[in-house]
Amino acid sequence: ELEGGRFGYGRFTPDWLQCCNNAKGFLVGYSFFVIVQGMLVNGFVNVSITTLEKRFGLQSSETGIISVGYDIAFCILTMFVTYFGNRSHRPRIIAIGAFILGLGALMFFLPHFTTGLYSYEDGFETLCTGKEGSDGCTSSSSYLSNYVYVFIFAQIIHGIGCTPLYTLGLAVIEDSVPKESASLYLGIGNAASIFGPVLGYGVGGIVLGIWVDFDKVASDEITLTPVDPRWVGAWWLGIMISMACAFLLVIPFAGFPRQFKGTAKYRRMKTAEVDKDTGGEVAKNENFGNSYKDFPKALLMLAKNKTYVLVTLADCSEAILLSGFTTFLPKIIENEFQQTAGLAAIMAGVISIPGGIIGHVVAGLIIKCFKLRTASILKFNIVCCLCVCALSPSLLLYCRNRDVAGITKPYGNDTTMEGLVATCNEDCVCQEEFYIPVCGLNNVNYFSACAAGCKEVVPNGTLTYYNNCSCINVEPVDGWQAYPGNCKTNDCNSLGPFLAVFCFCVMFTFMSSTPALVVTFRILPEKIRTFGLGVQWLFIRALGTIPGPIMFGNVIDLTCILWQKRLCDDSKGSCWIYNAKDLAINALIISIAVKITSSVLFGLACFFYKPTSETEPGDDVTKEEEMVDNITATVNEAFESDLSDTELEKCKTFSENGELYTVL
Repeated sequence: ELEGGRFGYGRFTPDWLQCCNNAKGFLVGYSFFVIVQGMLVNGFVNVSITTLEKRFGLQSSETGIISVGYDIAFCILTMFVTYFGNRSHRPRIIAIGAFILGLGALMFFLPHFTTGLYSYEDGFETLCTGKEGSDGCTSSSSYLSNYVYVFIFAQIIHGIGCTPLYTLGLAVIEDSVPKESASLYLGIGNAASIFGPVLGYGVGGIVLGIWVDFDKVASDEITLTPVDPRWVGAWWLGIMISMACAFLLVIPFAGFPRQFKGTAKYRRMKTAEVDKDTGGEVAKNENFGNSYKDFPKALLMLAKNKTYVLVTLADCSEAILLSGFTTFLPKIIENEFQQTAGLAAIMAGVISIPGGIIGHVVAGLIIKCFKLRTASILKFNIVCCLCVCALSPSLLLYCRNRDVAGITKPYGNDTTMEGLVATCNEDCVCQEEFYIPVCGLNNVNYFSACAAGCKEVVPNGTLTYYNNCSCINVEPVDGWQAYPGNCKTNDCNSLGPFLAVFCFCVMFTFMSSTPALVVTFRILPEKIRTFGLGVQWLFIRALGTIPGPIMFGNVIDLTCILWQKRLCDDSKGSCWIYNAKDLAINALIISIAVKITSSVLFGLACFFYKPTSETEPGDDVTKEEEMVDNITATVNEAFESDLSDTELEKCKTFSENGELYTVL
């Protein structure tokens, strides 16, 4: 096997670059790549879900499909990339993937430059005048919902670019370090993947506070503020930043060698915990995997490995929950705790930082320090899943919905709610397409000043107030009865406890991710290890991360109590108000159901697991096997190096653990 190539580009391989030519250097590059990938796909895209719904008139079920476009491409390519890519120059394939990821980001933010300015009122009459204003079809005659296909295609390009990263990249790391250190390296790599979404949420929250068309419209022409439900932030700005970072990542990965020094030795040392049936079948054929004809045989071997199949199904179950909350957690916080989209995104990032990083790193350290074998790791995952079940009731910490006349609270003294039209405003002819809330002095929100029956505007400097409102039975203060925006509520203090407890849910969820990956690498023989990881990712995407956001999106849509009513085609647009209680209960049911399913699958995997070597570390047989592997690798390295005949002669006899060995 080709060992220890130099880091560089063609003939440019200076010594000062060789500090990167090892597993640690590759781990740094891998970490930066997963940060950029997470920042783009799991950060900026997800944090912009609510904004994209408003800007392009989409529903949650449609934005859920945008999220899974990435996974669709991953499913299509992963088996072929891992089977054939494992024998190719893996770092260079990853470099090509980084370039493709940049192209996908370019396509994703292009709709901002191919559409007109964002219009949020369309000439509607805001007061109760009894006259019908514009129907909104003149200035926005064609809705932008068809751009959903552009976003889906861009996400597919993202998936193509990242397929080598989470398959070949992880395999390079696992191949390049000793078995006892692999869990820590993989844990650090997975922990780095948390920074990406966190950066996406944090920076995304900042850019969403900037007007979407700031590059086309002067700031003094913008009359809305970020707290206004019609506000749309600069969702495209973060995507543009990710594009630049992805193109820069091509440089380091193009310089890594095919494999690092010591890779062959480490591969030989990782055979004791391979599943007995699969390992024996591969061992019978030394050339297995060198031909495309072995492709179906490899699939059949994986299907026969019960532990592998059950761990894969458990990962699929976990992926449903992770992808769903990753996509919609900012939206859940926004609607359950009445926060702006930008602030909700930042809060989602805040609880993901400590929970995700601590979960990955601590799990890797536990496996390394306690030298957990495969069966013990599977039991550890069961405990983590049960801990999440115990903490899941924190999802019931929510704030009740604001009082919105006709939606969550009847108009006046009426005992029934029949929509936005009531006796007090039936002659107003109000638009029902754009949510332009006002707060009355009775501390009740109204869909618009028109819905509140207001017939008079009261100017007050830069602010605008409303008076003579037939639906507000309160004496005016300083000549006004209502002001723009939602009423400020201070009767809910659930956000702090929710964030604190949910952070631990995140931690225990991620504590089972790295161990599950370690199990997959340990139970498969080296020749099909990367391929097995690719097939596993295929099922995780197909059965987990693809249906997860779609399922969450549909469940969230079921809790909507006020839909946008498009006037041009009389169809539903995005949702303005969700029922916070129903949203919390649905999220709780999904969480507990998924975690119980994962626990059962990890338990069955542990039951069916049978290692190649039945002896535990410390038994003489296992010690001797590991010792022989070390001796073989040491001698091979000596003979492959440029040693003199005298030095080679010295390598033929040496001692190991007090015993003298002779190399024949």
